Amino acid sequence: MADDDAPAPDLVWSLDNITHKEKAASFLCLFEQSLCVFSSAVSQLYANYSIAKLSQQAGNLVVIPNPYAAHDTFQSIRRNAVIGTGLFIIPGEAVNKPDGLYLMQRSRKTGKFNTMPLAAGISRISKNMPENNPFLPVITNKDLRELPNRAPILHLHRLDSRKLENLSSFQIKDISSTINKKMDTHWSINK
Repeated sequence: MADDDAPAPDLVWSLDNITHKEKAASFLCLFEQSLCVFSSAVSQLYANYSIAKLSQQAGNLVVIPNPYAAHDTFQSIRRNAVIGTGLFIIPGEAVNKPDGLYLMQRSRKTGKFNTMPLAAGISRISKNMPENNPFLPVITNKDLRELPNRAPILHLHRLDSRKLENLSSFQIKDISSTINKKMDTHWSINK
């Protein structure tokens, strides 16, 4: 790979701090079709990408934007528009729940973690967000983690569309629509 073809540094995800690398990589790949990836290094949001091992020996994954889907790459996304949520996606087995994916969040009142099925959790959060600031989840490098029981966990960030003042309202609607379509198609969020 030539230097100009090298991926943005934050599109290479290290698995060095993860014990079960294969399990974590497989878990992350579940979200290729349902979550966009944000790269702060190049200020881009990718809706159409694949995830691959960088090499067989290395504990790295690389997010590869689809070069034929320029319409699914959004430019000029400011770093401050992508914020952490404190929400995590976990496999059911990690919390002794039936198969499937769950949304986990720490309760502000008790400090304990609450879980609910992923689609129901995303739907609930989406409905509670104001219309001018919808819930637009994305992932970034360092969002893939591991629980103490070695189960993979994925932290969610969200795109705050109010902080995209450098973009036109058409561009913001296009980004919002793309993120929502990915979620709706693969998680049946609004059904």
